[in-house]
Amino acid sequence: MKNCFIPTLRLIACIVFFTLSHAYAQQAGTVTLTGKVTDNKTGKPLPFANVFINNSTIGTNADENGNYKLGNLAVGNLEMVVSFLGFETDKQTLRFEQPGVKTVLFKLREGQQLQGVTIYAKKNKKREKNLKIITRELLGNTPFSKHCRIMNPEVLRISKDDDGHLGAQTTSPLIIENTALGYRIHQDLDDFDYFSGKVYYGGSTRFELLVPKDSLQKKQWRSNQKIAYQGSLKHLLASMVSDSLQEQGFKVYQVIPDSLRLFKQVRNPNGFNILSNHLHNRIEAVRGFRLVSPGELVTERLVVSMTQLEIFNTKKKGRSPYSDMPYAYTQITMPQGYMVITPQGWVVMPMGFEIAGDLGNDRFSTLLPADWKRDD
Repeated sequence: MKNCFIPTLRLIACIVFFTLSHAYAQQAGTVTLTGKVTDNKTGKPLPFANVFINNSTIGTNADENGNYKLGNLAVGNLEMVVSFLGFETDKQTLRFEQPGVKTVLFKLREGQQLQGVTIYAKKNKKREKNLKIITRELLGNTPFSKHCRIMNPEVLRISKDDDGHLGAQTTSPLIIENTALGYRIHQDLDDFDYFSGKVYYGGSTRFELLVPKDSLQKKQWRSNQKIAYQGSLKHLLASMVSDSLQEQGFKVYQVIPDSLRLFKQVRNPNGFNILSNHLHNRIEAVRGFRLVSPGELVTERLVVSMTQLEIFNTKKKGRSPYSDMPYAYTQITMPQGYMVITPQGWVVMPMGFEIAGDLGNDRFSTLLPADWKRDD
């Protein structure tokens, strides 16, 4: 990764499309989800299909008749995923505003072969070179990356377009074992595109808890999980909700609309771009409570900003556009002017928001499931 203030990676928020956590479930009541998984064409049940909430450890398998049941779910948005070998994965965003038993039926279509691209499936030098790039971009470059391993790279179907775009999809879930955080991740990679230092990928993610070999390893995993949480997007958004940005090490600035700016041009004496020269002109410091509004349910909050947010993590050194702010730098843009999150900071309705810079570099080596909880 290049060490410059303009991020070389841009992460579109669909890779961070997370589900509701279980917090506040007691206040709002809980949902029990039941249903059946069948073949869309024949109507026959698909026994033992995987049924889970995206980006979480919450899931189950259908029984031999395709029936499933998931209980103790929070009201609000749930991104449900159902998969079965040989069939297309079905992903649906469901919204429940009242507790109780809900029935949802899933009808899966048979899978189709990838068409229209050159596929490198067998082991060869070109594939190995491209696989290294994909592995690096999926796992990231963090101290935990060396403890992550793709267990079944053979399920990746890698393509290289004439225009230089490197793409990949999976024929069955990619299994990533993270022995730093204690998770086995099952990733359906619907799309992966890498070009000119920028990466985009999306799909469904299921977390499986690894079994620690002893209490010492369990304690180490928990410690590493807390490290992964620090400075993460979830940490930032939770700090907005609790109005504790400064205490948690974040400084957030909101871009002032052109029509409200005092001056049309920011002057940078001696060629140095100093943040203080932009204050009350191009940007304004903003507290969390100014950005967060109540949602329709107690399990929801709205993060609202019609203009771009510039964020600094003052507990992490980095390069930024400003010579007087040598901290990790992130830009967040919300084209719709808002997104919906939980009070714990998980994005449940991204509304197409984009994140670039330091927080856009999060990868599977530091990814925590949606139902992960901090210590109270």
